[in-house]
Order: sequence, then structure tokens, then C-alpha cells
Amino acid sequence: MAITWRFWFIAPMLVALATVVLFPTVYLFWMSTQHWLVTDPDRFFIGTDNFGRLLGGPDFWQALRVTGAYLVLSTALMLALGLGLALTFARSGTGWMRAIVVMPLVIPPVVAGFTWRFLLNGEIGFLGAFLLPMAGLDLNPLAEPRAALVSVVIADVWSRTPFMFLIFLAALQSIPRDYYEAARMDGANPFHEFFFVTLPLLKGALFVAVMFRLVDAINTFELVYVMTRGGPGRATQILSIFGWRTAFQELDFGQAAALGVIMLVICLTGAMLLFRRFVRSEAEAAR
Repeated sequence: MAITWRFWFIAPMLVALATVVLFPTVYLFWMSTQHWLVTDPDRFFIGTDNFGRLLGGPDFWQALRVTGAYLVLSTALMLALGLGLALTFARSGTGWMRAIVVMPLVIPPVVAGFTWRFLLNGEIGFLGAFLLPMAGLDLNPLAEPRAALVSVVIADVWSRTPFMFLIFLAALQSIPRDYYEAARMDGANPFHEFFFVTLPLLKGALFVAVMFRLVDAINTFELVYVMTRGGPGRATQILSIFGWRTAFQELDFGQAAALGVIMLVICLTGAMLLFRRFVRSEAEAAR
């Protein structure tokens, strides 16, 4: 009786979870096994053919390499800037200064993409048309392959670093000051405090930040679409842009669904590896 009574409290949550997560996921897996071309009225089961054509083509691997470069560059910069800002404002800084740092986080990615696209425009943009030529850099940031990828990374770092900042700031403010006082009594300098007190106690925050960043980077779409649409050529075509082109330009929903399944597997695998690494490090620290 008690079990039935408790079940009704979680039943709405289970129904909502099944509606917005379980059903779309199952439907995605089903779509990935279908021959589903918008231009072909016939729809039928083809097993793993969509995955074979996807993995056998060069476009997928090129998009995977671009996504990997984008993920590594943006994550490294976000962690460094987020942690640096958190260390700066953890002990000092007024509320309005922290609000300014967090402000880019509340700007929608579409708006941020349009803003940076305008700033980096090689003809009228403040950065692309005036500041870079003044610095002796004669290039159009959004028209050259490597510069376009760097431009997208910079825009994403500007937009998402405040999230890392909030995670690290909350973690730093939860560290008892007694640890630092004890370290100073033992003769530790700020360098020792950071590497032997702060970093070990930030493992949980680092795990959360990197895991969220992994999922966010693989699923990033609006910012890249607005700024470059995967161009020039395929220089900024990450997996999500490749999926959009497959579904809405090539009109192959089956292959796009297969790509969605692969992206889901990448996210889950990365999260599991990070979690195992975090649990292992925590177990070693507890010994």
C-alpha cells in the first residue's frame, strides 16, 4: 500500500520523462534503421545501412575532426578563463562586477551569433574591417577556414564562459578558509595553495563543468549556424551542422537520425569515461 501511495507522487515525473526523453530517443533509433528520403515516397527497414553510408563517407569524419578541434579549443579556454575569473572574484569584487561577467550567459546564442558575425565582418565589422587591419592582420575572419573556426571558438567562449565561472565560483566559496590558514601556517605560498588546496577540492566542480561542456559542445548549433553555416566550405561544419545539412538539404532523414544516434553515443561514452575517472580519483583520494 505504501509503495502504491508513493508511486503516485513520482508518476507525473515518469510520464513527463517518458514523453520528452524516452519516446523521442526510441523514435530516433527507429528512424535510423529506415530508408527515409523526403523525395522518395517508399519508406522501409534497411537495418544499419544508414550507419554504414555515414561512416563510410568522408564528410562525417571531417565533421568529427572539426567538432573535436572545436571542443578541445573552446573547453580549454573556458576552463582557464572561468577558473581565472572565479579566483579573482571569489575573495573580492562587488555584485555588479560579477553581474557584468555573467551577462553574456543570458544572451541567446542566436543573438550572440549575429553580434559576432557583424563584429567580424570583413567589410563593415568593427573587428574584421577596422581593428584587425589596424593591427596589421589583413584577413577576413569569417572567410578563411582556420580563422573562421577560431572566430566561432572565440564567440562560443565569450558566450559560455560565464557558466564555467558560476560553477567554479560556487565551488571556491564552499571551501573552508581554515584549509588556507593551515597551509599558510605550514609555510605555503599562493602557488602551493592553488595546486595543493584549491585544485584538489575543485575536482567535483571540474568534473561537472567538463561534462556539461562536452554535451553542450557536441550539440551546439545556433551559434555556428548563424555565424558561418558550417563554412567557408566545411571548415566549421561540426556534427550538428552536418546533421542539419543531411536532413534539410539532402533530405535524408534516415541518415540524419543515424548521425543523431552516433552523437548520443559519443555524449554518453564521454560522460561515462569522465564519471569513471572522477569516481576512481575520489576513491584513491579516500584511501
